[in-house]
Amino acid sequence: MTMQERSKDGSKTRARGITLGARILVGSIAFAIIGTTARVYQLKAYPSPQLVSSMRRESGRPVQERTSVASHPRGAVLDSRGRPLAVDTVGGTLFIDVRDLYRDALARAIAAEKKVRRTSDETSERGAITLASLDHDLDPIGELAAALEAPLGMSRSEIAALVFARVPEDLRTLRRTMNEDDWQRLKRYVVLTKDLDEVQIDALANAKREGGPSSILRGAHVETRPERVLPYGATAAALIGFTGFDVQRDPVTKEAIGGERVRGLSGVESSADKRLASTAGQTAAIVDSSGSVMAVPASSHVPGSAGDDVRLSIDIVIQEIVERRIKETVTKSNAGGARCIVVDVDNGEILAAYDTLRAGSSYAMAVQDKLAATDPRLARLRWVTDPFEPGSIFKPFVWAWSIELGKARPNETIHLPDGPLTVVDGRARRTIREAHSSSYGTKSWHDCLTKSVNAGMATVAMRMTNDQMKSCISTFGFDKTTGIGFKSETRGILPPKDEWTNKTRALTSVSFGQGIAVTPLQLVHAFTAFCRDGSMVPLSIVPLGTRTLSGSQLVVSEKVAMTTREVMQDVITDGTGKKLKNILVYSGFGKSGTAQLVNPKGGYFQDRYMASFLLGAPFERPELAILVTIEDPDKSKGVTGGGALAGPCAAEIMNEALEYIGVPTKGELVYGEKKASDKPATGRVASAN
Repeated sequence: MTMQERSKDGSKTRARGITLGARILVGSIAFAIIGTTARVYQLKAYPSPQLVSSMRRESGRPVQERTSVASHPRGAVLDSRGRPLAVDTVGGTLFIDVRDLYRDALARAIAAEKKVRRTSDETSERGAITLASLDHDLDPIGELAAALEAPLGMSRSEIAALVFARVPEDLRTLRRTMNEDDWQRLKRYVVLTKDLDEVQIDALANAKREGGPSSILRGAHVETRPERVLPYGATAAALIGFTGFDVQRDPVTKEAIGGERVRGLSGVESSADKRLASTAGQTAAIVDSSGSVMAVPASSHVPGSAGDDVRLSIDIVIQEIVERRIKETVTKSNAGGARCIVVDVDNGEILAAYDTLRAGSSYAMAVQDKLAATDPRLARLRWVTDPFEPGSIFKPFVWAWSIELGKARPNETIHLPDGPLTVVDGRARRTIREAHSSSYGTKSWHDCLTKSVNAGMATVAMRMTNDQMKSCISTFGFDKTTGIGFKSETRGILPPKDEWTNKTRALTSVSFGQGIAVTPLQLVHAFTAFCRDGSMVPLSIVPLGTRTLSGSQLVVSEKVAMTTREVMQDVITDGTGKKLKNILVYSGFGKSGTAQLVNPKGGYFQDRYMASFLLGAPFERPELAILVTIEDPDKSKGVTGGGALAGPCAAEIMNEALEYIGVPTKGELVYGEKKASDKPATGRVASAN
C-alpha cells in the first residue's frame, strides 16, 4: 500500500472517530437535556415536600417575593368649626457632619485660591495649594450658621452655639496647622435640632437648591419622619390623646411586612381610631438573590388610603377660655386639681372639657396620673373616668324629684331644730349637721336649696321610700354612663345594698350628696333637664349631624324644671352663690357644693374639700351648662367653698363663652347693682301644685 493510500485510510479513520465522538457528545447533551427537562417537569408536577418548604414561607408565599409598604396620612381631628386640632405632617432632625463640613470648606477655599492664581498667570505647579499654604484660618461653622439663619428662623449665634457645644474649643475654626489627629477629633454627627417642622424642612431644601452642590448647606442633613402635631399646642391635648406605632402586618397572613402603623392610644385618637386610621398601600414583587426586582405581578398592588377626618363638638376657643380660667383658679387657690365641662343644652354637644392636676400637690399624688406630667396628651380624662362625691350640687335633683312626687312644695315650711337634726327609722338613728350655723333652724323648702340645708333635704327625703330615691338616681342617669364614646367612661358608685336597709343611711345621705359618687359627665348631663323643659339631652363629643342622636329623655315636668331653675337663680341672688352677682353679665342659675374629701383611710377629711358649681345661662333661654370643680383648695388662701371659689370661675367662663357664641349682652352686671326688691320677676318661686 502506498503512502498516499495509507494517508487516506488514516484520514477516514480519524473522520469516523470524530463523527462518532460528536454523535456521542450530541447524544449525551440531548440525553442530559431530556433528563433535565424530565427532572424539571417532575419537580414542578410532583415536587418533594423538602423542595416546597425551601421555596415557600410558612404563610405559603414564595421566598422570592418581597412586599413594600407605602404609608398614607392619618385623618385629622377637627374642632366644631373645622379648625385642625391634630394633623399628620413631616418633622425632622437636622444634623451636620463637622468633618465633612470642614473638608468642603477647605475644598472651596483651595478652589478659590487656585482660580485667583490662574488669573494671575501662575504656573500649575505654583497653583498647588494646601491648607498650610492658605494665608488665613477659615470659619465654616460661622458660615453655616449664617446660611441656616433664615431657613430655621434662629439667630446665627444660637446655631453656632449648638455646634460649638460638640466641637473642641481649639477646633472651632479650620486652622492652617490642623493635623490628622485634629481631623479625627471632629464630630461626625452633631444634632442641631430634633424639632424641624414641615415649613423649615421646605425652606432648607429650597436654600440648598439655590446654593447648588458646592454650597455650605451641603453639610447640613435632614432626617425626616412622619409626625402627629397639635396646632394649638397643649390646649385640648389630653382630650385629643396620644398616638403610637404598631408593626404593619399582611392582612391575610398576619406576617410582619415592614413599616409601622400609627394607632391611637388615648383620648379621641383611641376612641375614633378606626375612622382616623389610614390604610397602607402594598406592592409585592419577585426579586432575585441580590434583591433586584425581576417581576411585579399584575395583581400584586393594593392601593392604600388616607384616614378619615373626625370633627369634634369641641370649640377650641371655648376650650382655651376654660383652660385659662381653670389654671388661674387652681394657681390662685393653690388647689390640687380641677375639672370643667361646657355643654350646649340645645343639642348636648360638649363644647369644652378639661381637667388638671397641680404637680407636687398631695391630691395629685393620691390621684396618681403620673403620665400627665410627662406629656399632656397622656393624661387620663378624669371628667370621664373619675367619679367623686358631689355634695350639695346633688341637691337640685333630689329637690326637684321631691316636688315631682308631691313630697314637698316650694314654699312649704320645713320645721327643723336650731342644732343638729337626728333622724330615726325604727331603732336606727342618725345625726345630721350643717356646714354653717346660719343653716340651722326652720326653713322653707325653697330655702333648703338656696341656703343648702342638709337637715331640710334629709327631712323631705325621709318622706320617700328607698325605691323612690333609687328611682331618682336612675331617672337622672346616675346609675349609667352617658355613652359619649369613650371606653374608659365610668358610671359612678352607688350606695351598696346594705346601705338601703333603713332610711337613716343611703336615703338621707344621698339627699345632700353623700354616700354616692358620680362623674362630672353625669352631673352636667342631668343638669341639662333644668336648662330645658325637664328633658335631659343626650351628650355628644361629635357635632350634631355627623351622628344620629337618640331623643331627649323627660325626667321631670316642664313646670317642675322651671320652678327648680327659678330657685337656683335665687341661689345666685340670695343664697350660696352670691359671689356671682358681681361677675355675671348674663342672667343665670346654679348650685354650689362644698363636699368634704373622702379620706382613703376611712371617713372624711375635716379640712379638705371639693368645691363645685353647676351654672346655666342665660336664665330666660339657657344656651350653656357649665360644671366646675376645684379639688382640694388650700385653706390657707382663705377660700374653699363652691360658691366662693368654683362659682366665680364658672361665671367668668360663662361670660366669655356666651359673648363668643354671640349671645347679646349690655356688658353690665345683671345682679350686682340691683336691690332685692328689683330682682327680675323670673326669680320668684311658683308653686308646682
